[in-house]
Amino acid sequence: MPRYYFHTENGDRIRDDQGEELAGVEAAREEAVTVLGEILRYRGASFWDTGSFSVIVTDDGGRTVVSITAAASEGLPETQG
Repeated sequence: MPRYYFHTENGDRIRDDQGEELAGVEAAREEAVTVLGEILRYRGASFWDTGSFSVIVTDDGGRTVVSITAAASEGLPETQG
């Protein structure tokens, strides 16, 4: 089974040096969503101070296979009509 690494970034990149063996890219996508959800749940309201948080998944060769980002904003953009 291939190994995928789940790096996180919120201004600074935190490298995952252990990785996780998963069945393939689809499983890595699912895990990336789970990891990001857990991070947001853990950070709670302090997420607003960060503004965005990313999970970047790479394979054994260091190639990015999937990336997911959550971004916060204070309000909805105004629409012109």
